[in-house]
Amino acid sequence: MTFGCCVNLLPQGAGPAGSGYAREIKEAGYDYIELPLSQLEALGEREFEELRGLLGALDLPCPCCNAFLPPALRVTGEDRSPDAELERYLSRAFGRMEALGAAVAGFGSPQSRSCPPGFSPDRALDQIEAFLRRAGELAADHGVVVALEHVSGAESNVLNHYGDVLSMARRIGAPQVRTLCDYYHLRWEGDDPRVLLDGGGEWLVHTHIAALEGRRYLTGLEGETPALQAYAGVLRELGYAGGVSVEAQTESRAAWRREAEQTLALLRQVFQ
Repeated sequence: MTFGCCVNLLPQGAGPAGSGYAREIKEAGYDYIELPLSQLEALGEREFEELRGLLGALDLPCPCCNAFLPPALRVTGEDRSPDAELERYLSRAFGRMEALGAAVAGFGSPQSRSCPPGFSPDRALDQIEAFLRRAGELAADHGVVVALEHVSGAESNVLNHYGDVLSMARRIGAPQVRTLCDYYHLRWEGDDPRVLLDGGGEWLVHTHIAALEGRRYLTGLEGETPALQAYAGVLRELGYAGGVSVEAQTESRAAWRREAEQTLALLRQVFQ
């Protein structure tokens, strides 16, 4: 397994798309950085090339992205965004990923995919399925896989459990649509990590980590044992060899570096 750091939940203002954290992420010992796709897509060409140059100079890869859609784009409801608008966004976003060498795009985006009040949940799921089918086709043109992420009921009213996203991915049946398991959302819903074994190793392509309490960095095992050890055990049982990204909030910008280093040390201890 490799260990990375997401920047989307960290204090903002640290360079384009959170790139101001890149050097410290490298120095802290992480294997990679995970950047927010919606912010990457919005960068101007000069900003994007500067970011790409920075990562190259640091030898810090970006193999995966999260924050799949900006909140202004919707895939469910009567007022869902037009197909042409969604496809324009995806083509540009996947092109940016290809330029960075990123191969996995995590699709959580609760604001974009939640079922609006009064709208049919079944119809919303049909809309998500149609969107993912088209997203998978566009992703294939750029060597990208879309990893569907379950999001807890605190943030969304659809696809809240890992079993839900596994079922959706199977329903689509396309090689460019796989699954992402988020440890924090799994814990929030009270799900047993052994649900991952139902899909086997062929579906899971990425995972996110944060402590249940406050979605914070895992600087200690208080409140997380034996849950974290059980989760790590299931990943080993699956033969999982992908990325484990810390997607968490920090006490402050000043405390982040210390928390990031402590978390990485703990994850290497538990997972390896």
